[in-house]
Parts: sequence; structure tokens; C-alpha cells
Amino acid sequence: MQPYPEDLRAEATYRDDGHVKLEGISLTWQIGQNAPDQGLTEPPDWNNGRPGYPHHYEVWLDGRPAQTVDLYWAVWYPHWQAANRHWVCLGEAPAREYRVKIRARHTDGSWGPFTDELTVDTSTSKPYNVFIPARTEERQEGGRERHGSLEFPVSRAIRAIRDEDDAPICRKARELNTSTTWQEVVPPGTVGNPPWNEARGYLEYRKFFRGTDVASAANPAFQGLDLPGGDGLGDWPTSTLEAVDGRHTFTYNYRQNHMGPKWTHQWFITSEGWDPAQGISWDVLEPTPFMVEYHGGGTHADQELQYTTEALASRRGRHAIVNIWGGGDAGHDSVGEFFVSVSDVEFH
Repeated sequence: MQPYPEDLRAEATYRDDGHVKLEGISLTWQIGQNAPDQGLTEPPDWNNGRPGYPHHYEVWLDGRPAQTVDLYWAVWYPHWQAANRHWVCLGEAPAREYRVKIRARHTDGSWGPFTDELTVDTSTSKPYNVFIPARTEERQEGGRERHGSLEFPVSRAIRAIRDEDDAPICRKARELNTSTTWQEVVPPGTVGNPPWNEARGYLEYRKFFRGTDVASAANPAFQGLDLPGGDGLGDWPTSTLEAVDGRHTFTYNYRQNHMGPKWTHQWFITSEGWDPAQGISWDVLEPTPFMVEYHGGGTHADQELQYTTEALASRRGRHAIVNIWGGGDAGHDSVGEFFVSVSDVEFH
């Protein structure tokens, strides 16, 4: 029987890189014999997290499922220190107060009980307490992560560049783009202005964008992906999303190896009432990613992987999904990089 999270602790914290200040909630909890203040002492039931420690969590904010969280830990890090903590991004302009609780899903698919619900006052936000555990083992060369693009729902990069969709807006995008490398929609200039700051321990992605340039990763080589539609081009073709047992499943296609436990997937969705003619900027995206997955070395090695969330079960109508895949310990001299996928969807 897998343990379930209890003794939840929540604190309003912010991450500030001098360009963007992101507010959030730092969560820690008891799982098995792994306590929030476990420190440097390995819990007696650890055994690399097997068989009992769950990987799949759900964060509820204000009475609704807001975020799916998949926690994995690298074999060359102090594993237990990454198995009972998570930071929930609230964006740059959070509400004054949030009610938060979490639960974990067991390997048989059943959900365990919720933790107690806590109230967090964001007006008392404190600086994020950086958590960078020291390495206890040599880093392994196998099991590297990869970058690529969303295969389903189909990303604009795959649809317009790789698959050469004949829709007018896709044809126009190919005319405007100067790159045909669909799996490398990455912002320029990360060497001099790296997205990964070891001292702050997170991916500082928003500072690269200035407006409706999220789909291109603010990279002129992919400027065609930012087209909002209209002007005789029509809308971007959409993928139809229908929940199965309340869950939506996404497929990511990897092409280039990367590695490291700091690499994460973050998935965002446009706010209700979004008009595709607005284009895609951070202003039209919900501030809290609806799904986050933290990777450890060797966790994922297949060419395509699926990610499942229940946080979108009530969605309907036209939306865009934005995936950010990136982190440190790879890319430009290990200072980090990230890759962007944007998919146009219709929820039924």
C-alpha cells in the first residue's frame, strides 16, 4: 500500500530574477517516513522511493483541481529531498488568498485522501528558499532527456514545418520562417542571458518574451508560428480533445537528448474567453501551469511519451496549449535552455 501525503505545509514565496517576479506557494509534506524537515538524514523506508512513494500528485486551489504534478528524482541526487516538495507558480499578479490541498494517485490508479486544506495569504510572500541538494553520486551518462515538440495535440511547429499542412495560415508560416528545424523552437541569446540560474534554482523563461511571441519562443527564425489568424488566413487547424474518464493525455515527441533532474515540462493553457486573434502572450495564459513534470536521470527514455492530467476535465471550446520544456545541466555550457510548443485545440 502506497503512503499518502499528510502534514501539508504551505508558504507564500516569490522568485525574482531581476527581470520577472513570480509569486507562488511552496509546499512540503510528509510521505511515508519522509518528513518536511527530514534534512540530510535518509528516511528509513526510502529504498529509492520504491515501492511505496507515489510520483503522481494533484494540487487543488480554491476547491478545484488546478495542477497535475509528476515528481521524479535523479539517481545521483539525494532522492528523498525531492520527493515531498513542490512550488506552485501563481504568476505575477496573484489573488490575495488561496486555499490549497493535495492528494496522490497510487500505482493502481486510485486516489488517496486529501491532506488538510490550508489558507495561504500572498501578501506575506517571502523570498523562495533555494533547494539545491548536493550530489551524492556521480552523474550517470545514460537515460538522457530530450527536446522536441508536442505530437498530440499537434504543435504549430510540427503541423506547419514538419508535416507541411496545407492550411493557408500554415503556408504563410512557412514563408515567414527561416528555420525548418521543428524540434528547436528555442529563444535566441540564452548564452548571454541564461534561463537557468543555479543560485535561484528555476527556469527564468518569461524574461525572453515581449508580447505575442510565445509560439515562436521570441525567435525570428520561427516568427510564422506567431500568426494570430484572420486577414484571409483563417484560424490555425485544431486538434479535438475529449476527456477519457476525466483525463486528457498529451504526447511529446523527443528528438535530441538532454539530461538532468532540473529539466521540467510546464504546461499552460489560455484563459477562458481567449480570442485567437489576440495571439499568444503570457497575458492571455493562465498563470498556474495545469501540469508540471520533474525529470530525473533515466526516468524517460522512449522516443514518445504520454502525460496525463485531470485538471482540464471541465474545459470546453477553443484554446491554445503552451508547453515549456527546459532546465539546467544541459544546453549552452550547462547554463540552461528551453523549448516551446504551442498546440491549437478544441475541447468537446
